[in-house]
This record gives sequence, structure tokens and C-alpha cells, in this order.
Amino acid sequence: MSDNLASSVQQIIILGKGDRGRLEYILELLTKDKTLPISDQKYLESIIPLYLGSQDAESLQKRMENTIDALHGEIRILNERLSKLERKGFEKYVGKKSVFFFATVFVGWHVFQRYVMYFLGPYLPSGVEQYIFPLNMLANNFNENPVIWLAFIFMATAWPFIGAVHLAKFIKSRKSASPIK
Repeated sequence: MSDNLASSVQQIIILGKGDRGRLEYILELLTKDKTLPISDQKYLESIIPLYLGSQDAESLQKRMENTIDALHGEIRILNERLSKLERKGFEKYVGKKSVFFFATVFVGWHVFQRYVMYFLGPYLPSGVEQYIFPLNMLANNFNENPVIWLAFIFMATAWPFIGAVHLAKFIKSRKSASPIK
């Protein structure tokens, strides 16, 4: 009887029904051939017919097959999601953000040329400024120094928005990935 009862408890756990912690505790007691408290016996008496119905061999076999089919379906869905991620190229997507980050740092380096040269100027040879700050040299040739500042301000203010979008996507993915009971 306890093997049949343990099998029923395992099936309910697999189905994701009932109080999983309590069912695992009951299963542990059954596998150790310990007697169940009366409250747990009553719990099983109410939950087994509710989720497993009749206990004949044919219906148990059919439920196990349905459970296996459901698990195969979940595995198929996960494989599709994985292949979709691979097709999208999540490394490529991360690469775009990396390029934008380094572009922001590069432009920022040029924006703060005055401060960098204030601290490093005495230690650098003369004339090296054109090699350290090529973007500023280009902007000076076209008399467009404010453009660098505007580009940096745009890039720096874009990062909080990028972060907020990715945070929202992450939260949405966690909600959609949670199992439905």
C-alpha cells in the first residue's frame, strides 16, 4: 500500500499540484516506511482523488503518458526558445552595446581633454596632443568643437534609457518564465 501511495504522491508532485513541500515531506516519510500523521493522511485522502481520480492501472498509465507528453512539450518549447536565441545572435546584440559603450568612452575622453591635459600635460612630450585627442583635432579643423560635447551629452543620457529598456525586458522575461500553477 505504501508503494502505491508513494507512487500517487510522486504523480501529484510531477503534475505540479498540491503543496509541493508537504508532498515531498510525505513522500520522504513513505519511503522510510514511517507512519503518516493523521493530518497528512487526511490531506492525501482529499488530494489524491481530486488530482488522480480513480486508481486503476489503466488510468494511472494514461496519466503517466500524459505527464510524459507534457514534459516533452515543455522540452520542445525550450529547444525552440534556445534556437531562436541562437538565431538572433545574442552575442551580436551584446556587441552592439559594447561598441556604443566604447564610443561613449572615446567621445568622453575627448570632451574632457582640458582636464586630462591639465593632469598629464607636464608628463607628456609636446605635440603628442594631436595623437591622444584625434577627434578634437578633426573638430578644430572644421570649427565644430561643440559637436563633440553634444554627441557626448546624447550618448551619456542614452545609457539610462538603454538600461531601463533592458531592465523592463528582463523583468518581463522573468514573469513569462515563471511556471503557471
